[in-house]
Amino acid sequence: MQKPHLSCKVIMFSAIVFLTLQSIENNIIADPSLDNSSASGTNLLPLNDNTAPPFKAVYRWGQGGCVSGKYDAYGPWLNRTNIWAEDFLPTNAWDQVEGQQWDLGTWQWWIKKNPGRHLILTPPMLAGGWDGKGPSTGPAAHVPVSLEEGAKGTYNIYYQHLAKNLVKYGLVDVTFLRIGHEFNGSWYSWRVSNAKQAEAYAAYFKQIVTTMRAVPGAENLKFVWNPAMMPWWPYDPEKAWPGDDVVDYIGVDVYDQSWSPNNYPIPAGASDADKLARRKRVWDNETNSEQAKGLPYWVKFAAKHGNKPLCIPEWGACIRQDKHGGGDSAFFIEQMYKFIYKPANNVYFECYFDVSAGDGDHRLVPETDKNKPPQETKLPEAAAKYKELFSLPAGGQAAANSVTGDSATNTPTP
Repeated sequence: MQKPHLSCKVIMFSAIVFLTLQSIENNIIADPSLDNSSASGTNLLPLNDNTAPPFKAVYRWGQGGCVSGKYDAYGPWLNRTNIWAEDFLPTNAWDQVEGQQWDLGTWQWWIKKNPGRHLILTPPMLAGGWDGKGPSTGPAAHVPVSLEEGAKGTYNIYYQHLAKNLVKYGLVDVTFLRIGHEFNGSWYSWRVSNAKQAEAYAAYFKQIVTTMRAVPGAENLKFVWNPAMMPWWPYDPEKAWPGDDVVDYIGVDVYDQSWSPNNYPIPAGASDADKLARRKRVWDNETNSEQAKGLPYWVKFAAKHGNKPLCIPEWGACIRQDKHGGGDSAFFIEQMYKFIYKPANNVYFECYFDVSAGDGDHRLVPETDKNKPPQETKLPEAAAKYKELFSLPAGGQAAANSVTGDSATNTPTP
């Protein structure tokens, strides 16, 4: 299985980001109506076993993690019986974008075991590598790809096939599709760097949705428009909006990272008070700042577009190799919990990115392998807070007796 994207991206516009954040921090304006800082946690939605929003999901290495039991085991770790899953379709070739039996068949098998489960699926918008030269194998091999061609309908046939496959495997009513996610970053071939590209992206998104919904049986597919949280946009996000009629949910990916001055990296030997002060500044001036296009910005954006539900398809505490992550932050976990469960924010689902990725470690759950010693999390304080806040009461719907899936004995037979 192809590895999916890595979550904490290296922002290639670091100098501009630095100056933008410095300006924001100097001119921050709080919005009391969007304040979610109450330490008491009063007026928050109650936890449930995925019977009502906000629904709980996790990323645990996609199809491979599903086969090895990592998703089955995550629920018991949180005293839950029902956890949704997230996966990424490969980008190597167009026929992989269409969805194949090894992937969609696995998820069909997994969902049938517990009908309350859902899948957050992330198809690439363009096949091939970052350079846009197109796929190296399969249909249209070595043919360059672009958002502009997508806007013309050039690639519609592949998404028609994806819709047919979702119908075939019975996944239409249980799948959320993140088409062209994190387009405002610089790390994908469908990246959007200016207003002209944004218009092409929006038109292409609309082509995909219209094509997929036209497939018999696929009318109820649900689509997520999903930028990454970044304070610097070289164009108005509205330019990339494909239309209220083709977007069901507005998603934003949130990681505890920052390139603003005097926050991260946290200096070696910093006191606990200094660490907390830095994490609070990042939260207040970036993650929870409307001016910095943080979470409050997207709450208002969703409300403006027909009160679309908000979702958080990726989020996590973050240890980065370049030290620009907030590290082991129980504070970040708690603030995210308060935001997610605050009714006014209208969060439909959230998905914790619980893996140790190559450019960022977000893993909270202990990792064990039959052939290796157990690997505890490098974020113990964040993990403890996460379990405290997101677990159902002890002795609830599931026993917390496994965290890795090593005890799973079933294998998919789609």
